[in-house]
Amino acid sequence: MVIIADNGTPFANQRIHDFYGKHQINLKYASVWHPHTNGQAEAANKNILNILKKRLDGAKTRWPEKLPGGLWAYNTAPSEVTQESPFSLSFGTDAVIPVELEYSSPRVENAANFNLKDLQTWTGKNDNSRRVDLNLLEQKRELAALKLLEHKRRVERYFNLRVNPRTFVQGDLVLKLRLLAGRNLGVPKLNLTGKALTSCARLLDRTHIISRLLKASNSSELGVEMI
Repeated sequence: MVIIADNGTPFANQRIHDFYGKHQINLKYASVWHPHTNGQAEAANKNILNILKKRLDGAKTRWPEKLPGGLWAYNTAPSEVTQESPFSLSFGTDAVIPVELEYSSPRVENAANFNLKDLQTWTGKNDNSRRVDLNLLEQKRELAALKLLEHKRRVERYFNLRVNPRTFVQGDLVLKLRLLAGRNLGVPKLNLTGKALTSCARLLDRTHIISRLLKASNSSELGVEMI
């Protein structure tokens, strides 16, 4: 098993290395000079955390029990953008989920009711169908990548409509938010913070002043820097 993590201290410490070594897990870190990969790992982790939050409710200490089910749901659920699941993009076909076995979906019921002769015929046809799926797998991945790219462009166009361009020159005074080191270390990972950043800008005597205020924060977390 391989886990890819970013270079944050929660993942780069001796306790984590000892834990992964004990369970024979190969830990790899995203390159610090390749933020695109780092962002992909963060996005995948965010989706898995959202699934766990819905399954755990208030019992956050039970996350190790719910993690396999959360990973299964993430890997078998079709993406809203690409209409394909990670499992489908890896193996070329949809997974048989447990609920299909419990309630006998049409494909499970058909496979279970074959006699021996028909089963051999079906097995041969299924093998041919799987070869076709694997041959078309690269095409399916390329189509999913195109859908993802188009979605990003739509989001970018929507975001740019609301952007208020601001220009700065060297020497302008800027009021910058600076979080104290370790401020949020005591907050559990799965907790909802409900905090957001608000920003405003104004021009005073040819000096740009940008204020970024964090809700429920105190003034000691803010500092002034020159840019």
